[in-house]
Amino acid sequence: MRRVFAATLTLLMATPSASFAACQDEVVAAFTKQRKSAAFRVEMAQPTAEGPVTVRVDYVPPSKMLQTVTGGNMPGEQQTLLDGDRAFAGTSGAYEELLPQYTQSIVAEVKTALGQTPENLGDFECLGKVAFEGKDFLGYRTKPAADAKASETSLTRTVYVDPTTGLPAFNVVNPAKAGEAPVMKAVYSYPTDIVIEAPQGAPVQKSK
Repeated sequence: MRRVFAATLTLLMATPSASFAACQDEVVAAFTKQRKSAAFRVEMAQPTAEGPVTVRVDYVPPSKMLQTVTGGNMPGEQQTLLDGDRAFAGTSGAYEELLPQYTQSIVAEVKTALGQTPENLGDFECLGKVAFEGKDFLGYRTKPAADAKASETSLTRTVYVDPTTGLPAFNVVNPAKAGEAPVMKAVYSYPTDIVIEAPQGAPVQKSK
């Protein structure tokens, strides 16, 4: 579990149509503002072959990240940390510094996740003010499939933006078919106490 779950910041790939351009611009503005924040956190549940896990990723732009993965079948917290051009992995705070070939891929993924201009966000319609989990947000939903048969198996993504801060709060993927449970729900928050620093004295990972 050493790879960054970059999908927590990635939206569905699509090309926006003119009729949805204004709504898409608002979604882009929200995620652009997020990526310019001093720090932010993404939390989600992730199914795996070994059972469900919980993923928390803290970001301190432009180049710091701490991913923590927990699950019932895991021996403690599985962590991946990036501080600039140095990457570390370990369990519950016991880190090793990763070799360059692994560090490069993590650097690239974090750079993509924290890119200042989000791309390929998809075709969104504006839902206006909507209630979600007990609070009012501005809602944006991806355009459903035009083909009726395809729409039965397609997915829709809804982004909920805090109307006060203009920042994304939730990113929820649902089957287009009504009544189905969400496929993914990412929760965004903006703690002011996130600190990510390279661990002191961590040994360098041994080549295999």
